[in-house]
Amino acid sequence: MANTKHEDAIMKMGFDYFRDHILKTLGIDYEFVELGPTELVELTIHSMYMDFTFLTKNGIYVHIEFQTTDGKEEDLRRFHAYEAVYSHKTGKIVVTYVIYSGGIRKTKTELDCGLYRYQVKPIYLKVQDAEEIFRELNRKRTAGEPFTEEDFAGLSLTPLMSRKAERKDTIREAILLAKNSSSATSQKSMAMLYALADKFLEKKELEEIKEVISMTRIGQMLLEEGMEKGRAQGIEKMAELTEKLLDAGRTEDIRRAAKDKAYREKLMKEYQLL
Repeated sequence: MANTKHEDAIMKMGFDYFRDHILKTLGIDYEFVELGPTELVELTIHSMYMDFTFLTKNGIYVHIEFQTTDGKEEDLRRFHAYEAVYSHKTGKIVVTYVIYSGGIRKTKTELDCGLYRYQVKPIYLKVQDAEEIFRELNRKRTAGEPFTEEDFAGLSLTPLMSRKAERKDTIREAILLAKNSSSATSQKSMAMLYALADKFLEKKELEEIKEVISMTRIGQMLLEEGMEKGRAQGIEKMAELTEKLLDAGRTEDIRRAAKDKAYREKLMKEYQLL
């Protein structure tokens, strides 16, 4: 999905929070120095997309994949291909951690490659219960108790944990809980939840999540992005309309359209620009 600058900033905030705090709660403890690229283009005709890559202080790339299904050897061959191409392009060692949800509790983690065996490190989030986190945080909210760093970390991961509700509803509930705080960690948690929504949800569902985020700093950034996009589209359509009116010799209509919004919209419909 192509993001504009405001959405990019939100995604980066979520990625940074994921890298600097969430990974440590999952036992992936490295000193990271930067976010790595996630698109691999090989022979200019085949693109492979990785979920997250982070460069560690000791020069190793940590590759994170989220999996909601168990593709067994097919997944391992794909991860192996990611690592091989990434290592070839960067000249660095790449290690892969696979975070499993979707009720997955055990997977194949090694692949026989002839003279050697390829291996990934699995992390099974479904053994954790999102309902327990929601119950505890709702209790804290009712009692007026502040959420801790660990609370926000758990909240950020609830879309990947065990729960009967749909993932969209889990993300929505998690954001509503995070909104109760105005702390910087709350904003980071919402950014992480939005990043997961962007990965897992359909476009219509993602729009619903944007509505839930409204009236927050994250929501304001998305609103500003939408306004900027709307202005840019409006300028582009006005330029197209002006060109068509000039070609038709309708200079008077150009003057009127510049001042009269209703008339401008009428002309745009006439030229099928709306």
